[in-house]
Amino acid sequence: MISCRTAKSVVAAVEVKPTSFLPHGSELKEDRKRSPFLGNWWNPDQRVQKAAAEVKRIHIAPVVTEHLRPMKQKLTKLEFSEERRDKKMALLAEYAREKFISAFKHDKKSRFSVAEEPGKDAMTLKLSIFEWEPNTMTGLLAREAVDLVTLPMVGDLIAKPARGVIAIEGMLVEPKTGKSFFEFADKEEAKTLFIFFPQEVFPTGQAKYAIREWARQFEKLMSTPPEKKIRDSMPFQIIAF
Repeated sequence: MISCRTAKSVVAAVEVKPTSFLPHGSELKEDRKRSPFLGNWWNPDQRVQKAAAEVKRIHIAPVVTEHLRPMKQKLTKLEFSEERRDKKMALLAEYAREKFISAFKHDKKSRFSVAEEPGKDAMTLKLSIFEWEPNTMTGLLAREAVDLVTLPMVGDLIAKPARGVIAIEGMLVEPKTGKSFFEFADKEEAKTLFIFFPQEVFPTGQAKYAIREWARQFEKLMSTPPEKKIRDSMPFQIIAF
């Protein structure tokens, strides 16, 4: 599935290929009118939709990484062993769960209140991080070197293999039927920066930024009317933390 929405595709097309974690991964489609995610699947079963409409609570399950794919970028492999990435991945999975919980807790207009444990009165959101290329110092230096001999931001635009990348997939399960109500997948690359900021220095900087955006977007998608468009983020940042 290729993203060609809004300004994101002006900088670079982003492809996301879900794993077997999603029961309906092959049926995911882009929804420019409603969702910011690259892939979306809503259960067409009226019985599931009706049951889901009555649920007012949500449980965010621990984020899994069993489907995490091997690193592909050469610069990432130079700086990260699988063991080092796995250790940081465990912390990143905990961070993702915390941010999705926080998104629902801090929005006073949220449709769902957060349930600490799964139950018959709560939807369950299951999340999986299945791609992650950490930020690297060699990648940062490579991009900055290009900027030095050309123009600012050129390094970010043309040095795609030196960017951090993360991909996530998730499904929202309706408790009474036990079936998926909504499934999604999305992928984010490090954004083009107007000014250099600390986010680029840390291995998890790009990933944490993307996770915070996903959590906010998912909560809004679940809490707003169908006619409300949840906008995707721009492919560049003025400030990055």
